Amino acid sequence: MKNNPKKRIALFGGSFDPVHTDHLSMALACKEDLKFDEIWMIPTFLSPFKISVNTTNKHRIEMLNIMIEGYDFIKIQEFEINNNKPTPTIETVKHFKSIYPEYDFAFVIGTDNLDRLEEWNNFYELIDLVEFIVFKRSENFKSNIAKKYNFKIYDFKNTFLSSTNIRKLVDIENQDKRINQYINDHLLYLNKRLEPFLDEERYQHCINVGEMAYLLAIKHKVNVHKARIAGTLHDVTKRWPKDRQLEYLNKYNPELIEEPFAVWHSYTGAFHLKYDWLITDQEIINAVFNHTVGSDKMTDLDMVVFCADKISKERNYENVNFFRAECFKDLKNGFKLLLEQQLINATQNKDVNNLGKNIFKTAKKYLKGDKRWN
Repeated sequence: MKNNPKKRIALFGGSFDPVHTDHLSMALACKEDLKFDEIWMIPTFLSPFKISVNTTNKHRIEMLNIMIEGYDFIKIQEFEINNNKPTPTIETVKHFKSIYPEYDFAFVIGTDNLDRLEEWNNFYELIDLVEFIVFKRSENFKSNIAKKYNFKIYDFKNTFLSSTNIRKLVDIENQDKRINQYINDHLLYLNKRLEPFLDEERYQHCINVGEMAYLLAIKHKVNVHKARIAGTLHDVTKRWPKDRQLEYLNKYNPELIEEPFAVWHSYTGAFHLKYDWLITDQEIINAVFNHTVGSDKMTDLDMVVFCADKISKERNYENVNFFRAECFKDLKNGFKLLLEQQLINATQNKDVNNLGKNIFKTAKKYLKGDKRWN
């Protein structure tokens, strides 16, 4: 009687922070080109060569689930995460080989791993224990290491993505749109996408505005999810230099250059989020666009973010508690009071000319009957 061939399993470890389409392409190549029966993706608790992960285990696993949806031959194994400590690859391989002695395992890496491969825990024992499948991640890699250990280098559908770059908004147009949306929806990687471009005080202000927008949205039955996102990201370009902001205005709406520089960041922020972060929800984009001087078509979400910016918890100007109370009591009236105060402050500071035209369009709509602004 003929024995059935062993089931072939490709073990594919990584931080997947986030998972991207090249990870999926490598997994598909294992199935389609190398004829593995299954691919087991093994998110690390923490790589021995990394200080930290950038987001939680829960988010990384959820993104993996989104990415592999529809591919029943790709499984997620949480062994290393459940270990709750950095786990050497050799321990992982031994674990699965002991539980499934009837399976034939191989371990998947990219050529980017070759540089430090010999530093892996018990590396020489490991290469005797399991076959290595090495995919070409770039044209430049340590081919001498591959030759030394007779590793065959496999091609795959490669768009040269890296998780490091995706966290910094680089090449995300080649990333799976569902993962981009998940990252934006959950405000992941702010430590790479927002914080580095703001001073500490401004970054904390953004976090506070997101929280205040969330609370206002709960009170006034506005979409809390959109409110938190728009509130948190409202000042994303606040510290951009003038020449960079000018570049964006010239590219996307040159008419806005006539507005004063102090309000440019609301417009460039909206464009940055739409075209660089690839946020597709126009309501979120509009709320960022309108957060400084408003518009004559303010939605409740726009008003929530406008107000949250002016009454966030670190604000301590005179009468701020009055304005907070009014915004929670009646959103539209709170918005009108803050808009009026903004104009009054500018008048007192002899700064009306630096407000631009758009704030007066907002005042004409929402402060009707007040001849000072109409």
